[in-house]
Amino acid sequence: MLIIGLMTGVAVMSLSVTDHDESRLAAKRLTSVIRLAHEEAEMQGRNLALGFWQRGWQFYQLDELGKWHRLHSGGLMRPRRLPRDLRFTLQLQGLDVALASGDQTHPQVFLLSSGEMQPFTLYIEQDGKRRIRIQGDPLGQLQQETLHAD
Repeated sequence: MLIIGLMTGVAVMSLSVTDHDESRLAAKRLTSVIRLAHEEAEMQGRNLALGFWQRGWQFYQLDELGKWHRLHSGGLMRPRRLPRDLRFTLQLQGLDVALASGDQTHPQVFLLSSGEMQPFTLYIEQDGKRRIRIQGDPLGQLQQETLHAD
């Protein structure tokens, strides 16, 4: 009886990860990926960009002819999706950007080989509430802030 009770308790605890924890984990993962891509762009002399849609993001690279191409490689630069019912909203220069519902996107946030970054504010939303704010500044610094702790 004691063993069944302990197993049930562990199962309930593992299932009770809140939606907010999931949004925080997604924000932490994205922030880490952006930091690494920003460093890679500067160290390798590559101009990279991020394109967001409501439920994910995609990396791009600028070629020698000045055209942006999606990166389809694995690892750090692979396209990614948000879990479950999380959504992005994006602001550039203080204005809301209309994000596609599917993965049809284009370069929006630029990570330049010079170390500069397109300033942006990205929100991770759930149930219509902004949960997490990620901000990037021109020098490539990122800040992450929890907005709703419910």
